[in-house]
Amino acid sequence: MRRKITLSFMGVIIISTLLILVLTFLAMYFFVFSKNNVVSDYPPNFTLSFNLYIENNNNAVTVSKEGQKLLKERDAWIQILDTNGNEIYELFKPEDAPSHYAPVEIVHAHMYPDTINGYTLFIASSTTDKSLNYIIGFPSSEISKHSFDYDSSTVTLIIKFTLMVLVISFIVFLLMGFIFGGKLTNPIVRIIEGVELLSEKKYWFQYEEKGLYSKVFASLNKLADNLKLSEREREKTEKLRAEWISNISHDLNTPLSSIKGYSEILSESDYNITTEEIKNYSNIILEKANYMEEMIEELLLNEKLKHNAVKLNKTKGNLTKFLRKIVIDILNHPNYSGRSVEFNSEAEIIQYNFDKSLMTRCIENLIYNA
Repeated sequence: MRRKITLSFMGVIIISTLLILVLTFLAMYFFVFSKNNVVSDYPPNFTLSFNLYIENNNNAVTVSKEGQKLLKERDAWIQILDTNGNEIYELFKPEDAPSHYAPVEIVHAHMYPDTINGYTLFIASSTTDKSLNYIIGFPSSEISKHSFDYDSSTVTLIIKFTLMVLVISFIVFLLMGFIFGGKLTNPIVRIIEGVELLSEKKYWFQYEEKGLYSKVFASLNKLADNLKLSEREREKTEKLRAEWISNISHDLNTPLSSIKGYSEILSESDYNITTEEIKNYSNIILEKANYMEEMIEELLLNEKLKHNAVKLNKTKGNLTKFLRKIVIDILNHPNYSGRSVEFNSEAEIIQYNFDKSLMTRCIENLIYNA
């Protein structure tokens, strides 16, 4: 997973770097290197390309119908001049436009706006006939000229370039961060939601195990299944425990009834009880009391085991000798003297660490139940 995340971050960095380089190059090309970044409808370009509509038939210079239409659409006019600056053709020319231009007037008209009242002039030479120049005037209300002085020093260019790179970098990293951030954070949000559901004991979810965090989703699914199984086992254990406690309560009532009954007989003065009967009744009461004590100890032991409160006192001993002694003690008990218990061991010495008290209770209960 660490490798996948690392590769993803590296991929984002590489893609972002490439995008920055490409966008920077395009920006430099269009805004720095490209000097002709205007459409053909731009007045200077319109003027330069208008020579396509100038016709010269038998020394008669005219403008084609398509050219006349273009001029009319733009409220423009045209003058065609010879090499001496004399007008040899005009169309839509205003009244105050001169019919002859000195060279200095042509330069002045080309550089400054509104040289003819209400019009901005653009001047070009015919590419088909080098002896012809033409002037196209556009309304100053729509087209004007402005001169700007700027410092093109190295420091200025560096500042402009740096600002451009920073702006492009910011946009690229913002975009890539949004895309990759969603890819990275959305699964994390789902993982957090899964953990919250587990903490609330809600194990019904099942995530699709795919993507960058497929192993995490697989682990969450497995954990949910295990906790669901554990919850079922716990409920089953609680049910058995409740039944077991109910059975113990019922089992305690039987010896308690005997103890109560014989006690009432012993305490009743109206009965003529012999010494032998007193001894016999007392033994029964003692036996029933010992039985109840054992059951209560079993109940207490169960509660301790449930809360991990039992402290084991392990000592090393011979397990074979220990088990044999338990069997002998049981057979020596008057209630079990008539029972047949066989004890066989393949080894006379088996060294083992165990709690003798708890092990005694375990083996005795096992044999008694058998």
